[in-house]
Amino acid sequence: MKVGSRGGPSRVLVTGGAGYLGSVVVAQLLERGLNVRVLDSLLFGEESLASLRSHADCEVIRGDVRDIESVVRAMSGCDAAIHLAGIVGDQACEANRQLAIDVNAAATRMLADVAPRCGVRRFLFASSCSVYGSSRATVDESAKLRPLSLYAQTKVDSENILLHARTPCFAPTVLRLGTLFGLSARMRFDLVVNLLVARALSSGRIIIKNGWQWRPFVHVRDAARAFLACLEHPADFVSGEVFNVGAHFLNAQIKQLGETVARVIPGTVVTEMHDNLDRRSYRACFDKIEQKIGFACAETLDSGMCEISAAIATSAIAAFSPYASAKPSSVNALAPVIANQLSSPRRSVIQTKRNHKPLSVVPIRTGASKSLAGD
Repeated sequence: MKVGSRGGPSRVLVTGGAGYLGSVVVAQLLERGLNVRVLDSLLFGEESLASLRSHADCEVIRGDVRDIESVVRAMSGCDAAIHLAGIVGDQACEANRQLAIDVNAAATRMLADVAPRCGVRRFLFASSCSVYGSSRATVDESAKLRPLSLYAQTKVDSENILLHARTPCFAPTVLRLGTLFGLSARMRFDLVVNLLVARALSSGRIIIKNGWQWRPFVHVRDAARAFLACLEHPADFVSGEVFNVGAHFLNAQIKQLGETVARVIPGTVVTEMHDNLDRRSYRACFDKIEQKIGFACAETLDSGMCEISAAIATSAIAAFSPYASAKPSSVNALAPVIANQLSSPRRSVIQTKRNHKPLSVVPIRTGASKSLAGD
């Protein structure tokens, strides 16, 4: 059934549509019969959309989400937007803190300003369960937010911007995603599940840090399905709502990931280490998204690891050895371009509304973002 067949949108803008999650979202939207427009800086290239570029209902605009001209052009004629663009992960944000604030939070403010003026009423935002920081209890959407990194703080700031911008003409919905894993056309090996599989296959050994910590996980295809599930419901029904995206059976301790890798890839040697620099540990409750919009995850950690292993073994995805180093691939890619491609868009978000107060980001303790455990 088409998403639009129940009064939903007919043309959807996906910012960051060439990314790890974005390329999966775009493919699923096209499969549902929707017209899709992508706004992406194409920092990692456009190969992830190669099979979709020729689709009659897919348009790709190369542009920066901080550039108002690119944003207005991309939003014009759309009635919904899925905002995925951003600098993702703790280490990538720490590489240039001001850039992370500009791209992840200040750009969200501009998008919220521009969207209703361009006729975009429905606005879905990809937040992160990392906003919960650390908690012994299982956290639901009403829990106190305790961001422990700049990345998580920019997500909190963006959530607040969007939810405060809600009007009858602007219906924002926040999706707090668990740590992503699984295959994508724009593969990432800086995410803990994907990284552990790659390292197990390349060296036969993996190191588990802070195995006692809990994280909620979600397969990238299920995460994409959650956005479509929101679009399948009337805008008023999900306007102003916040949803955790994942499943109870995907709340797992880091040490359990090692056990699963060893089961999926027999012979893997697992070594555990303690690293007290990363204090994040949390389990999330996913009752709300299941009860309100009927969403449930289909993929497991085992199935995600098996598909990555098979793809690497059959060369269905590019050689993974460069990504199995200690430094995440997103950080490697950002380093040489920060001063060039990303630092000076033609028209910055700072120029969009002179009466806005500058965003203030709370100080973050150093050392809180050195793990490869993703969100």
